[in-house]
Amino acid sequence: MPKLIRFVIVNSLTGILIGWLVAAGLIWFNVRGFGELVMHSDQRAAALAILAMSFGVTFGFAFLATALILLPRDKDGFDRL
Repeated sequence: MPKLIRFVIVNSLTGILIGWLVAAGLIWFNVRGFGELVMHSDQRAAALAILAMSFGVTFGFAFLATALILLPRDKDGFDRL
């Protein structure tokens, strides 16, 4: 697999995982009653799916964008990745 494709996949998945952990933390610690609202909802599966997708996409893109900005500018630095 090319280095750049692997770089994008690894960083996107890392960001998605961080987003899911943040979303789980919001529910687990019941921040401002959000955990109760989600867990006592009639549409719990839909609420969790929307939450997971939105946090995953947002954090995945943010982590990938940060990693791209911090990429080395010269070829020798990129080859060390």
